[in-house]
Amino acid sequence: MTRTRRPRNTYCLTGSGNTMTLIDKYSDNWLSLALFCVVMACAGCKVTETDLEYWRGTAKGPVKIAAVMSADKYDMDLRTRAAMALVEMDRQDVDGITELQNGLSALDDAERKQIISGMVPMLEQAMKSSAQADSDAPATAKQIRTKDAAFLLISTADAQTKERLTKAVVNWYVEDFEGRSLSGAHSAEQVIRALGAPAATSVVETLQSKLASPALVKITELINDVGDASTKTKAAKKLVAIEQEMEGDAFLKWLESEVKKQLDKDKKSTDAAHLTKVAELNRTKFIVEGALPAMKNLAKEKEIADRLLQIASTPGNDSQTQMRVAALQALEGSTNKSQLQQVLALALDPKSPISVRDYAFDRVGDIRSYEAIAPMWPLVESAKDDRLRWRAGELVLAIGGNSVLSQFFAKLPSGDKVEYPPEELEGYAARMGQISPLPTAALKAQLDSPDWWNRVIALNFFIRRGTKADLASLQGLTNDSAKVKGKGWEKDETVGGVAKKAITAMQERLAEGSSQATATPAK
Repeated sequence: MTRTRRPRNTYCLTGSGNTMTLIDKYSDNWLSLALFCVVMACAGCKVTETDLEYWRGTAKGPVKIAAVMSADKYDMDLRTRAAMALVEMDRQDVDGITELQNGLSALDDAERKQIISGMVPMLEQAMKSSAQADSDAPATAKQIRTKDAAFLLISTADAQTKERLTKAVVNWYVEDFEGRSLSGAHSAEQVIRALGAPAATSVVETLQSKLASPALVKITELINDVGDASTKTKAAKKLVAIEQEMEGDAFLKWLESEVKKQLDKDKKSTDAAHLTKVAELNRTKFIVEGALPAMKNLAKEKEIADRLLQIASTPGNDSQTQMRVAALQALEGSTNKSQLQQVLALALDPKSPISVRDYAFDRVGDIRSYEAIAPMWPLVESAKDDRLRWRAGELVLAIGGNSVLSQFFAKLPSGDKVEYPPEELEGYAARMGQISPLPTAALKAQLDSPDWWNRVIALNFFIRRGTKADLASLQGLTNDSAKVKGKGWEKDETVGGVAKKAITAMQERLAEGSSQATATPAK
């Protein structure tokens, strides 16, 4: 038996007030089709907002509310209020937001946009938390439901309404980004990525110095991912202003007041000097964990890059050193050749804290300019500071590759008193193992070097990159009695002892590689 689809517009409302019921004139179990069109059979039947309020809790109430929203017999204000009633409905058996979407989809475009536009003030009001007794309380179920509804309505709203709803939804998240970012059916990240550039533009307006650090960082990440060029530039300027505001007196005073509130809440007291000190520590945390990581997301913007370099170049106390390090970390992957001299100067400046120099070396490595090699040779030649020598040496090898190998071995400091920790020599060997093409011949030549440290570097290279054919070359060093010198070596360790360990490690690597190749079936 073939079932005949019934025609649309086969529903009617009878009765009045709270006794109104929906009658299906044909047999069909999909009651929500009533949302598509409702023919009002009885003239003079009056529906009020009171009815809508009552129906929200009755069994057939959702269908009645949806019917009112869909019927052009009613004035637009009541239909809009009915649409909002579906959002406000808090029930386990019916999803009011789904009913709203279904009902709106059956309307013509003009009606749908008019209803959505009329809902905006009510949606905005329902999302606000200012009415809550405790402003720190988590978002209510109603607020979360309203946010989800507002987000879903954006796609079918007119341009002006879309912009307003986008801003309302984004602002809702930003009010307590950490607490709300995963609330509801759609997370903050999903919403902003779905809305794209318009949402990113709206988000820029919400950036401010008093945002929690995780919120500031995540928002700028999203701006970088989905924002257009002008939005990123605008956000960059605002971030620079925010960071500078954090360094100002007004921001410090605000932090003092926040600390004082917490102390009062905990019924604790302190003197003014200690209060300021705690506030200063919190300010550093705001900058180091919030503003600067946020700036990293947009560090390719010139205004931010310039500000980060300025911070990195400003000497000061321990807090300032933390900021300098964080600024150089924020420049990771974003430096270019035009900034080489600035970061190189920081790396080579003996007055810079070692932590600052370390990250400056990293940024020099990011740029990978041959112009950086010549200024670093003096550090490679230095016997005074093996840590800096190691740092500069690895960087020279990473930038210069095969073209600097002969110079590198020649420039390493020599003499009876020179010492090399094992980690330093292993570091050079590891870096050489990353050069393409592999400098195997050059390292094999170093096995015969008159300098014990060059022979050890070569041994470490072959541990990592040598083949079975190279084992014989290493075997020739097993009787080498030259003692190695430096912190970290075993007592009375010799090059011969290093060679024996190298051969064992190399044989184990080759055996493991052979067994893996055997276990892997050919394709």
